[in-house]
Amino acid sequence: MDSGTLIAGRYRLDRIIASGGMGAVWRAEDGRLERTVAVKVLHAGLDGSQRPRERFESEAKILAKLKGPGCVEVYDFGEQQDGDRTVLFLVMELVEGMSLAELLHREERLDPARTMRFMAEAAEALAAAHRAGVVHRDIKPGNILIDTDDRVKVVDFGISLFANRSRLTPSGDVLGTAPYVSPEQLRDKGVTGSSDLYSLGAVAYECLAGTPPFNAEDPAAVIHGHLYSEPPALPGDVPVEVAGIVSRSLQKTPEARWESGEILAAAARAATTGQHPVEGTVGSSANATAADVPATARPPFLSPAEPPVTPPARPATVEPPEDGPRKRRRMVLVGIAVAAVLTVFAVVAWSPWTGDGGVSAGDDTSATTEVAATTGEPSPTASNEPSETPSETPTDEATTADSGEDGDAGEDTGGEEDTNNDTVKEGSGEVPDVKGKTTFEARDYLNELGFSNVVATSGMWYGYPEPEHCQVMSQTPNAGETIDYTERIDLSYHYRDSVGTTCEW
Repeated sequence: MDSGTLIAGRYRLDRIIASGGMGAVWRAEDGRLERTVAVKVLHAGLDGSQRPRERFESEAKILAKLKGPGCVEVYDFGEQQDGDRTVLFLVMELVEGMSLAELLHREERLDPARTMRFMAEAAEALAAAHRAGVVHRDIKPGNILIDTDDRVKVVDFGISLFANRSRLTPSGDVLGTAPYVSPEQLRDKGVTGSSDLYSLGAVAYECLAGTPPFNAEDPAAVIHGHLYSEPPALPGDVPVEVAGIVSRSLQKTPEARWESGEILAAAARAATTGQHPVEGTVGSSANATAADVPATARPPFLSPAEPPVTPPARPATVEPPEDGPRKRRRMVLVGIAVAAVLTVFAVVAWSPWTGDGGVSAGDDTSATTEVAATTGEPSPTASNEPSETPSETPTDEATTADSGEDGDAGEDTGGEEDTNNDTVKEGSGEVPDVKGKTTFEARDYLNELGFSNVVATSGMWYGYPEPEHCQVMSQTPNAGETIDYTERIDLSYHYRDSVGTTCEW
């Protein structure tokens, strides 16, 4: 496809605004209705085993079912011949703005009032999806767009799942993005709308703290945090009402979280007023203050404004010494636990990139990590396709449909990587050396040269002095190699935990 191509006799392609493993999203003009739209076009030559056509069509049906202010409107879906191949296309509302991931990269933290407003609008969009029987399963900053009116659009239902429908990927795959994935997704214990609310709570936590609730380069540590640990304390300037909303969203069991997206939205809006909606009601904020926040919503990780009071010391107890068999039994169990942890780490670090998606480890949309369902314990493996998300273009445009393949068990293609090139180049070109640039500088430079499929992944880089945050340390293919302009380029970057903002899009 080239700039100027006419789709279905009415949609004239202008330029690519996002591109990924499954397809590209174009800014286009609808000649019949004289309006600007987003046209998503499926790539040619995709692996048939991934069932791209079915997934693309399923995505269109999912988006068409969703109605609400935070949902994207679908205008058209179809196919047409382009030479000897059939081109599938999806026409949608074009959203002008940027992703929340890009906003957090710029601002690091958001104030509580703005965070709660974003959370409320996203929760309402998710409620619309849940009413339609759709679970998103990959809520993260890159899949929340902020338009030019500072309003939220939830996008990329790429790995979403229809209730009571069969999956398009093996049933053992547990999918999502590691810093935001719910415990039940990791255990593959039945994913519902409550899983989306957990992920939204993790996103809100990042907005308030500048980092996800469980932030580590080791995916096994992130997974362990979601399953067993409480998040670190939120900053002391976060009001107790706001922290209570986030805390309840991040409860380990679905039953302890908010009952629905509507109730969460009402609570989030009321939190910044110093009131809390009456339990079990929608939109009510009558006579309920921070003191009335239910115990399940109390933030165990809230950092209080005053130093905490140290509880009285308990009387020391002396346990009887362990006998020989008991002690040996404990040592055996400890040895087994250590071996299991080392095995998880080894699988995460060294397993081949396989599968059609997975749980993305890292700050936002880094290299994905697939979690296989077992008897309840995570078994991370790496995935081939990163979870890609839309980000800001030169004119702050972000499309609501992501065309990158995001390791999914359902029906979409994952997030998109923004591109800045006005036209899509055909043929091939020599890859430049972008090491030393930030991931965003490298992406923009490669896009200008015509390379439209750039992916950033977090690596483990050590040295003195420490590399800069988001600095590209290696690239694949290497500089000097000649590749197709649509071929994927991986940028491995250094991530500083102390900074906490995303280096990806």
